[in-house]
Amino acid sequence: MIGIDQYAKERIPSLHCAVNDAEEVSRCLETAGFDVVTLTNEAATCAGILDELGFNLNQRVTDEDDPVLIYWSGHGLADLSTNAGSDKGWATYLLPFDADMDRPLISALPVQKMWALLNRLTTRRLLVMLDTCFSGVFVEHGRGVVIGGRGSAGLPDDFLRVEGHGRVVISACGANEVAREDVRHGHGKFTRAVLAVLERGVETGDRRIRVTELTAAIRDEAHRTTGGEQTPSLYVSGKGTEWSIPLPPPAAYQPPLPSWAFVGTSGGVGKTTLAMLTAELLAESGNTVLYLDADLAQYGGTSAWCERAKAELGSARTFADHVAAYSRAGSGTRGRRFSDRLMDVTPAYLRRHGCGRILLLPATRPSDKTFAFHLVAEIKDRRSNAVCRKILDGAFDRGVQQGATCIVIDCGAQFDPLAVNSLSAAHHPFVVAAARAGAKGKREIILSNCAQTIEEFDQTRVETVVNRVPSRDALIENWGDLGFGRDFHHLPFDRKLFQDWEEGRPNFELGYDELTHAWHKILVASDRNCCDGLHRDLIPSEWDRFSKWALWLVNNPKWAKSEHHALSRMIRRSWRVAAFWTAVFATSLTSIVLHLLAQMPADDASFLPQWLAIALVVGAIPVLLKNALRRLLLRRRRKVIGEVRKHSVSTHALKKWFSVPLDNGPWWQVWKSSRREAIKWLHGRVIAARNSAPPVGDSLKVFG
Repeated sequence: MIGIDQYAKERIPSLHCAVNDAEEVSRCLETAGFDVVTLTNEAATCAGILDELGFNLNQRVTDEDDPVLIYWSGHGLADLSTNAGSDKGWATYLLPFDADMDRPLISALPVQKMWALLNRLTTRRLLVMLDTCFSGVFVEHGRGVVIGGRGSAGLPDDFLRVEGHGRVVISACGANEVAREDVRHGHGKFTRAVLAVLERGVETGDRRIRVTELTAAIRDEAHRTTGGEQTPSLYVSGKGTEWSIPLPPPAAYQPPLPSWAFVGTSGGVGKTTLAMLTAELLAESGNTVLYLDADLAQYGGTSAWCERAKAELGSARTFADHVAAYSRAGSGTRGRRFSDRLMDVTPAYLRRHGCGRILLLPATRPSDKTFAFHLVAEIKDRRSNAVCRKILDGAFDRGVQQGATCIVIDCGAQFDPLAVNSLSAAHHPFVVAAARAGAKGKREIILSNCAQTIEEFDQTRVETVVNRVPSRDALIENWGDLGFGRDFHHLPFDRKLFQDWEEGRPNFELGYDELTHAWHKILVASDRNCCDGLHRDLIPSEWDRFSKWALWLVNNPKWAKSEHHALSRMIRRSWRVAAFWTAVFATSLTSIVLHLLAQMPADDASFLPQWLAIALVVGAIPVLLKNALRRLLLRRRRKVIGEVRKHSVSTHALKKWFSVPLDNGPWWQVWKSSRREAIKWLHGRVIAARNSAPPVGDSLKVFG
């Protein structure tokens, strides 16, 4: 394995991922059982490489059936000034660490010289992988230096047609293409394809693969993932024998971005509601969320998002179209031209606050419902597990290309390999169940199927959410002691709350509805339990949710001041009302007492009729109690807005005030039970004020 990022001569541009490429391929092959030698940067000098290929390798390869794999990631050079038109191929070089572009014959490795060294090997089984440019203009993140040369590998015919030798060579690109790096993923695009094929293996589950199949799969993968920018060139010995190499154990499948997956034990448990709510919370933090609706049979998420965004599917390519590409069944829409653009279904309130976006990959079209059921039936075949990963890779790539920063996967309620792979791959897998008999058993079946289908599946990573719990007794009755584990959560059932949310959150903005608040706490706990808080920055904090409207007060101090004065006036008015009714109560009570103390009618000094005095006493009691409670509520609200005004001098001060724990601080001891209600009231007042007369300064410039 050879990988060179930094070269001794400053004239040769540095690369970013070549060393990482070599090290990752080395790790992959070592786990497959290969004896690997890795040369990177300073170790990959011309002398060091020649010594390894010409001497050390011959010492280790003693049998003609020993498989040998040579991998090179670095720069290639096609020299236009030296035999550019020659058939001998001396114009093409591989550049070692100490190469000098002015003296390539002395300091670089002409490929014909390298092939001559490899022809001396005892083995008949040789595979060469070159992630370099031999012909293509060098550009940023590229792997070539000068255009020219004959072909992308410059191979002499006698290397490929030695009798009985199984020689196979695959290069990163075609004769007029550039081998590029993907700096964001830390690999060359060709090497990403190599690693993907080696780790994915073959669909049959056999841990060996024929070399011609391997190289063909790498070529197809690289062509697909680069969008046709790179077409790897493949050379196979004309009279060689077929041979195979071992594959590494399957690596844990991981999506390219932080992900949340939801699988339901049955329909109607609120799985889609929680998935959509998660997408909205992630978007509140400014993320661009890929919402993958993988529920082909029900496509409830697609319907809900389209209805909320007032959008139509039109010519958007659906997830069912991705699945159909690997299906044996024909699609009724296969002849149509689709757009790969994801649907932007960001709710209006998120746009209004300048938050992130939600991009929907819809499940299917209503017109394709019958076809979708055929797809669901077909993918239930567990032998298609590898195909399901390819399907998910394609869906994830669409999101990555369009700027997604995290993924929410709404899986089908029924068990299938798509759901299993999504659940096993997600950083935050959730099983959503109901508080009814049999739900616990269905959850165990899902986890058992996952363990049987995916090697080394970790059941402890899966969070369980019992949704819409009618009572604690129902929870304990159907789930028992499981309800006390840290990976177990439950949400109460409030019909009106769910109805409000499902109808488009008409009463809620970014703030304090109890459904969002309860689910927000579960997401934070899940991230802490599963990932040690790795994705805490993606999930909005309480401050993030509060700040979208609270910071409006920083820019509009006059409104807060007038609201504070209005509350003070209402409190003073409440005291005047209390004083009046206290006087009425005292007067009436005095009249009743005087009447009771009189021995004779002539001694009766009461000044009110008894029926009126009794009526006034009875009526004054609830008025006084109601007035006292209202005054207490007004004082709590005034306290909140007073604290906000006090700390609205800066974003930092306001955030520090809000971050005080509920059970700590100078006034939380008194107000902790009503703090949320008071802030919720203030939230509503701010929303109403912004909607009625948005001020000029409503840009929230303090966010920076």
